[in-house]
Amino acid sequence: MSESPGLRGASRADAAEALTDLVAVKLYLSGDSGQVDRAVRSATVGPHVPLARCVASGLRRLPSYRGPALLRISASAAERAWFREGRLVTEWGFCAARTNVAAAGAGDTDFLVWSMTARRTVLVDPARSDQIIFVPGTSFKVLRGVDGDSGRPTVLLRELLPSEIGEDGRVDVARVPLDEIALAGLEQAVEVVESTAKAEAKSGTSAEPAEAVPGSGWPPGLVSGRKESSVRNEGAKP
Repeated sequence: MSESPGLRGASRADAAEALTDLVAVKLYLSGDSGQVDRAVRSATVGPHVPLARCVASGLRRLPSYRGPALLRISASAAERAWFREGRLVTEWGFCAARTNVAAAGAGDTDFLVWSMTARRTVLVDPARSDQIIFVPGTSFKVLRGVDGDSGRPTVLLRELLPSEIGEDGRVDVARVPLDEIALAGLEQAVEVVESTAKAEAKSGTSAEPAEAVPGSGWPPGLVSGRKESSVRNEGAKP
């Protein structure tokens, strides 16, 4: 906070709140984030709620990132098919991605997302210099599905701005200039991913798997019948 005065706010009270929020972000990044992610995504009531609120507030204090980001995860054919072109999706949990699209990672599907407001976490977690996190409630538009030369399916998405969502929750699904700008950038990112895969195949080696980032094990916006360890409380309202 001393190195980045903008995080502190204008008053001592603001600085105290900022400290609380940023400590919450640090706890989330270094603890069992998967449990928090599952609880937030499923709208479970519990002691994680105030923590998640502080984490979201702390993330909004961090610098934003605009550009392509990669989520490499495992997804079934049915899950990939759900992301049809033009579909609008909202992720209700924390969603992490990497700005280094050439970084290796475990998974058979690439979700390349054009970020508008995701937050860089390097100030709090220097060990993951290319990590960004979308706060809960972030909405995306599916722009295209791609079957790359590497054999790994890719889904291209663009983060929607709040101004694009009407008061009734509706969004114009027609193509807009922002879609074309995002597609151009994402297609370049696809080329980087493909060239990295070709270079690894040519050399007969593969990069070391990238360390998993919090919130990165689930397709953004998808709620399916996939079984996972759950902390849902009986009777909790969605």
